[in-house]
Amino acid sequence: MNVSDQNTLGLISYSLGETSKRVIICQQNDLFIAQESLFQNTTPTRFYHHQADTFVFIIKGDIYLQQSTQQNAHLTEKETVLKTHQGIWLAAHTINNITLLTPAVELCLIRLSSTRHVEENDVFQKYLLAQLRLIPGRNHIKTWPLWQGASGSITLELYPAHFKETLYYQKNATQYLLPLNGVAFISNGKKAPESCPTLGKVITKQERRAVLNPSKDSITLLSVMTAQQSKGRILVLTKPN
Repeated sequence: MNVSDQNTLGLISYSLGETSKRVIICQQNDLFIAQESLFQNTTPTRFYHHQADTFVFIIKGDIYLQQSTQQNAHLTEKETVLKTHQGIWLAAHTINNITLLTPAVELCLIRLSSTRHVEENDVFQKYLLAQLRLIPGRNHIKTWPLWQGASGSITLELYPAHFKETLYYQKNATQYLLPLNGVAFISNGKKAPESCPTLGKVITKQERRAVLNPSKDSITLLSVMTAQQSKGRILVLTKPN
């Protein structure tokens, strides 16, 4: 994780023990995004006890997760392994311990609005690409929804080679984009396209954007979107050159 990225000014970064770090990327009422870069030799284990449902997405590496839930003096324990590009909801007030199974792990912590996200039958459900339903997206973009609910969505999006998206904006929603492979460029239609930072980019509502992939290989992005009304995506009409 390149904390010195030129587009990360204003982010809150602090140490978790020597080389391991945590970076808070966004803190809003309806969206919280943080990334952690963990190293086995300095931070072999990590403890989480959140007051709100929190989605953990593994950017790189493998972890072993143990979760404990206390209900009416009864302790329930569950365990699973999460690999690269897999995720899981950590229900509020549960006690979670992760153990690094690889020398380095990068993960993203996501919280949306305070709406309850984890239903009883979905508690400790692991979200992985092999189980996701592919949805043909706009302009040949392929989309795999990791999670969708009243407070927003978390999806994986694949952009084909030599791709240029139509300029648009979200009427009411904030979006966070994180490249998972390759280099994505983002244009606002006014300035030259800029590469998306390695820590991702937060795009506010009504901010114009278009994702570009000029390379010969497809790229995959993690997209987090806050709640939006129907027809929240508005195309931007541009004058022909």
